[in-house]
Amino acid sequence: MNFAPCMPDSSPVSTSTGPIPSNLDYSLGLPGGAYCLRMARKTVDRLLRAHDLADMAELGVLAASELLANAYLFTPGKATNLSIRWRFGVLRLTVFDEHPRHPKAEREACRAQRRAALSMLDAALDASDSLCCGLDEVGGPTAGNKLWVAFSRDAARNYDRLRGGRDR
Repeated sequence: MNFAPCMPDSSPVSTSTGPIPSNLDYSLGLPGGAYCLRMARKTVDRLLRAHDLADMAELGVLAASELLANAYLFTPGKATNLSIRWRFGVLRLTVFDEHPRHPKAEREACRAQRRAALSMLDAALDASDSLCCGLDEVGGPTAGNKLWVAFSRDAARNYDRLRGGRDR
């Protein structure tokens, strides 16, 4: 068999010797429990600052905190996964949880409750002209939910101004 067409070339993906925005791409598994929120907030803050995205830290930390709080509220005691990535000038935070699949009749009511619990984050994102915040079911054998947010540097600066911070 010839696997050559499927194999990537041997050129390096990145020539960077340190953290820069374009190589911000982390995934963090967190055990179930609200105590993880503090660690996740600190981790997000440190990653953004280390990757030269300090101006996005305030909104990034808020978004991670709200997404994870939602996951822990609706899937108590279950593990979550936080992904933080910078792509095409947009910071993307995604939380995967182990929320059980509901029968069709209960699915929309649960989804509405989870969306309502994200109302503070939705308001902050709307006020800062951010891209989006969402909640989707994850298909397949693992089930669960995916909560995500995506916003630009301009949105983060708008958020900072709204909360009384100085323009950076």
